[in-house]
Amino acid sequence: PFGINELMARVNSLIRRYTTLNPVTGNEAATMLLKDMVIDKINRTVTVQNLSVDLTGKEFDLLLFLASNKGRVFTKKQLYMQVWTEEYDFDDNNLMAFISKLRKKIEPNPEQPFYIQTVRGVGYRFNKEA
Repeated sequence: PFGINELMARVNSLIRRYTTLNPVTGNEAATMLLKDMVIDKINRTVTVQNLSVDLTGKEFDLLLFLASNKGRVFTKKQLYMQVWTEEYDFDDNNLMAFISKLRKKIEPNPEQPFYIQTVRGVGYRFNKEA
């Protein structure tokens, strides 16, 4: 048991150590190369089949989070809390609309998505084959 100031000092110390030991260097760390997609984490840009894709900030955050966790299934609540960083409001329509818009922008065939897959009754995952 310790006070909030001590907790903040410890957290800041851990963050400093992590960023010192794991700096973002080179294109490998800053760029995610997938099947036909390139995600540039620094410039927050996405290209699919060598064409630039215009994404909103939240669309980019959602895509980056899913792509960074290929193959892992996330519930709608987990995705909402991770990307929107606020308490889940039990309205799935907002997240489903973002997924739909994102698929239309990145998928060759949004009706049969390759990248962002629906896991019925659970949520979504990014294709581990991408």
